[in-house]
Amino acid sequence: MVRISNIQLFMLVVVFIVGSTTLFALGIGAGRDAWIVMLLEALAGAVVLWVYTQFPKWFPHQTFAHMLKVILGKKLGIPLLALYCFYFYNQVYYNFYEFGALIKLTTLELTPILVILYIFIFAMIYMVYLGFEVIARTCEILLPYLLFFLLIIFILASLSEGFDMTEMLPILGEGFKPIFEEWRVSVGFPYGEMVVFLTFWHYVDKHEHIRKVTFWALGVSTFFVVLSLIVMISMLGPELTGKTEIPLLETILAIKVAEIITNLDSLAVFIIFIGGFYKTILHFVGFYLTFTWLVKSSKVKWLFFVISMFYPIISYYRFPGLDIQRWIGPGDATYIVPIFSCLPIFLLIIGYLKRKRKGTLTM
Repeated sequence: MVRISNIQLFMLVVVFIVGSTTLFALGIGAGRDAWIVMLLEALAGAVVLWVYTQFPKWFPHQTFAHMLKVILGKKLGIPLLALYCFYFYNQVYYNFYEFGALIKLTTLELTPILVILYIFIFAMIYMVYLGFEVIARTCEILLPYLLFFLLIIFILASLSEGFDMTEMLPILGEGFKPIFEEWRVSVGFPYGEMVVFLTFWHYVDKHEHIRKVTFWALGVSTFFVVLSLIVMISMLGPELTGKTEIPLLETILAIKVAEIITNLDSLAVFIIFIGGFYKTILHFVGFYLTFTWLVKSSKVKWLFFVISMFYPIISYYRFPGLDIQRWIGPGDATYIVPIFSCLPIFLLIIGYLKRKRKGTLTM
């Protein structure tokens, strides 16, 4: 039976949130107040995570498919499970292509992107074949290095010649309007995407600690996200940070400490690869689990692997470039807000009413 520890859950949540978020300047539409936007998003994320972590309290060690069946019944539960399956399938495309393109942009410039994407998909298929415990254990090993390298970058940037904290001033110089406008656009990323963890809760060994561990992970992740924004804006300024494709990479390239410590782009490559890989593979596993729950067949794993082999080709033709992928993303995000907010709250209300009427929901 697959089981992961609380520390492994903590690591998975942190790498999922920090993995891609620190690369980009989220909330930069609010200028130098982008860090306030992320604090507001974290507060909204805490509310969403409270909803998500209520389900394992009612259904300890039960799958997401079982939860939907008990709360909504089989006729409504299966279509909703199919909707989440399609959502995870779609999310894999965005993350899969995005980080493949980033690796090509930063490291393997002469390598065709299809080759990078196929190496990426082979690695993910192999990890899924080994099992979720292996994914959690490798994350437990690699995440400390990821966080350590991020801290090293932040410390060296603060010691760099181009670091200027006055770029953060004045705070709230344009009032709250740009902050709320940017928050309204970016709400849901990255915290709302944690809806995929509904498919993983049944793997956690001590389910009674899920909420506590998840909220600790939320706090640590928010610290790194806000700190990365402060460092990027202090190094590049709000305007350049907003226009740069990969602000973290530009920040690293701008680090110069006494003309000795320079050229730290290898750290950025490590962060991009580890963060991108785990962000994508967790959605990939969510898609795999919902797919297996829908398609009850002895050959479902091989069928899933065959379908996965088309990911690189479809991603390549769906997104002609990273700029197109970024442009399509916010538009599609408008339609998936109910997936991570409205539907879980709807399920929570129905589950609460059923629980109150029957005294229990477990089956």
